[in-house]
Amino acid sequence: MSPAQRHHHRELISRLRALAAFLDSHPQVPVPRYGTVRVSVHTKYNTDASTEAEAINEVGRIAALLGTTPIAENGHHVAGIAFGSVRYEAVLVTQAAMERRAARDSYRDVIALDEFEGA
Repeated sequence: MSPAQRHHHRELISRLRALAAFLDSHPQVPVPRYGTVRVSVHTKYNTDASTEAEAINEVGRIAALLGTTPIAENGHHVAGIAFGSVRYEAVLVTQAAMERRAARDSYRDVIALDEFEGA
C-alpha cells in the first residue's frame, strides 16, 4: 500500500468512527431501519487495477482477505463481508454488463407505462 493509499485508508476509518460517534451521541437522528449500509470498493477505480481482468482478480484477492468466496453473476463480480446490517464489499461490473444495461435502457423512452395503469 502506497503512503497515499495508507493515508486515505486511515482517513476513511477515522471518518467512519466520527459518523458512529455522532450517531451515538445524537439518538434523535434517524438511521436506516431496513436494508444494508454498504461501503463499496469498485476495484476498477479504487485499486491499482488498470484492466478489467486485473480488477476481477482484485475482487478475488479481496475475497481471500475477507475469508469469503467471490460471486460472479451476469458480469457482476462481488466479494463482501457483513457486520449485521453494515456490509463491506468489493465490486467489479464488466464493460459487457454495463453495455447490456445501456442497451436495455435505450428503450426506456419508447415505452409508456402509464397506458397500463388501469389494467
